[in-house]
Amino acid sequence: MQNESQLDYHKRLVYGKLVDKTLADMDYTELAELVYGQPYSSDVARRMLYGSRRTLELMDAERAAGIESGDMLAELDTKMIEIRKQTQKYYDQRREWNKILSVDARQEHLCESLIEAAENLNDSVGCLYNYNGCGVGTTSDNEAVLVFSDWHLGLKTDNVFNKFNTEICKSRVQTVVDKAAERIRLHSCRKLHIVILGDLYHGAIHNSARVASEELVCDQLMQAAEILAQSVEYLSQFVEETEVYMTYGNHARTVQNKNDSIHRDNMERIVPWWLEQRLARYDNIVIKPDEGHEFVFVTSCGHDICATHGDNDSVRSAPRLLATLLQKKCGRNIEYILLGDKHHRESFDELGVTALLCGSLCGTDDYANNKRLYSEPSQLLLITNPECGVDAEYRIKCN
Repeated sequence: MQNESQLDYHKRLVYGKLVDKTLADMDYTELAELVYGQPYSSDVARRMLYGSRRTLELMDAERAAGIESGDMLAELDTKMIEIRKQTQKYYDQRREWNKILSVDARQEHLCESLIEAAENLNDSVGCLYNYNGCGVGTTSDNEAVLVFSDWHLGLKTDNVFNKFNTEICKSRVQTVVDKAAERIRLHSCRKLHIVILGDLYHGAIHNSARVASEELVCDQLMQAAEILAQSVEYLSQFVEETEVYMTYGNHARTVQNKNDSIHRDNMERIVPWWLEQRLARYDNIVIKPDEGHEFVFVTSCGHDICATHGDNDSVRSAPRLLATLLQKKCGRNIEYILLGDKHHRESFDELGVTALLCGSLCGTDDYANNKRLYSEPSQLLLITNPECGVDAEYRIKCN
């Protein structure tokens, strides 16, 4: 037969005579010559064919056993692979579940700590302002933009350039607010925009921040929020309308490692909620909602201002880059950009856009002192009018 091996040929002849009887009529002697290549007597040939039959049956049995064992091994391998897959899925699910439990536990602890810190605000902050003499005087078309940037409440430093702690922070905020109120009255401002650029408190994003802090992080957050609330409340007494805008800094991120953190996952986003609850009884105070990104937009006397913390931006590149981006993406004709983070003052104009790097309230910390980087603590106040936009720029010193 075509493609038949010698063994298959041998088997067909032996089985044809002794098993399936297709060759039953052939004489043993005649068949022996085909099977073994030479003739034997009928009796010898018969015994030889029976011997060959037994050998072939054993070979078939061995082959069948080998095939069955191979199939079993393959099946076992498949099952082992499936077990390993299911085990890995279990480990992954357990890891994700542990993450959820960890996040939930941290959130519960945070809420408990914030509640405790809020209950202690009367002792830790107290009443900051005297309301005698408050009131709205004669107003004009002027509006004011007061920028609060880089307070870093909770930071403790004492170096050749600067001394700073929680009590000094509160005192400096009071100084800024009092001076801002004087200038708001001087320019007869009808409306006040308060822009918060973030890093209100020092946080604990790295070891040096923890070492330099004199307050627990939750206490820092609640005290900063309350000091801000009292400041907004006080300043709102001098104008007809007050709008509050807030972005977030980098010191309040929830994950210490910057590469692992999500920029928007930031505890300072709690502050606007606190302000809204805290100042709800005032009809002339509007807390602008969090739009879900790091930029805030202010329109003062018809002129567009963009503000962001500044940790991802440069004062030199901001006019061209941010103004172009925001024009394309948001359709805004930005004239001024307010940045913080760098703890010193600087400005840069390009293409009709002015970027202003705002000063910090905390001043020179130990890191800056070691690099001999000094900048006087200050905050920024802008006076705007419809004709020329920013008409006056005040650097309010507070040390």
